[in-house]
Amino acid sequence: MTESIISRLTQHDVECAKTVLSRGQEEDFTLPVLTDEEIVALDGIDQHQAVELPWLSQHPDQKELLCNVALRSLLSKGLAIPLVAEGDTVPSKLGATEEITGIMALRRLGERVVTAELTKESDKVWLYGYVHDDKVLEELVDSSGSHTFTVVDRSEFPARIMELANAAKVQSADEATRKITGPEFEKLAPQVLGSTLGVTVIRAISLAVSTFSALTIYTSATELHGLTAHEEDGEAQLELTKISNRTAEDKVRALVDLGV
Repeated sequence: MTESIISRLTQHDVECAKTVLSRGQEEDFTLPVLTDEEIVALDGIDQHQAVELPWLSQHPDQKELLCNVALRSLLSKGLAIPLVAEGDTVPSKLGATEEITGIMALRRLGERVVTAELTKESDKVWLYGYVHDDKVLEELVDSSGSHTFTVVDRSEFPARIMELANAAKVQSADEATRKITGPEFEKLAPQVLGSTLGVTVIRAISLAVSTFSALTIYTSATELHGLTAHEEDGEAQLELTKISNRTAEDKVRALVDLGV
């Protein structure tokens, strides 16, 4: 495998990232759908991935072979380009199209990363949001290992997460918060959350100020519940609340704007 296209960010990488953010919502500017193995091939096989790779993780013994096959496909389509440094005779680095270069750079440069992981029966979907000022690069990963990229306004991103967490648009009412311990939650959960159809865990980390926060949304056919946790006197304290979709979106917005 050649060196990652973003192992050393250049001014070109930054300019491509800016182009993706500025033009990503234009109809004639299409962002690619990439597979697990294409992501790893472009990013470098030894590069740590903060995102889920559901298909590639099922074939750990064939990772290098699969990524090399993916790289051959990207090269044949002109989406990846071998670069030869001055004075060399063989490629030492990968280049890529403007769209791909911008995406790969934005995945590393986000001031904040928000993750929403939806578990529904045996299926899982992951939505990653890389926050860049007033824009967000979304990376939607399905259980087959396809990564779909979209640029949205940051103000719209919380609603996009709620479209994932509450696709049925359940409109439950807000109720008082229950403050409980972990053991109390285990006893209460079967009664309160027994009819849950989907669980969405939303996490946000702000890289600049090293802050972290999380929210779990439980969705049934008629109700939404939100669960948060914090430490108090060395013991985990949980807050479980029946919430409306609007309140849930407000809580998600607070995570997206973490540290602002």
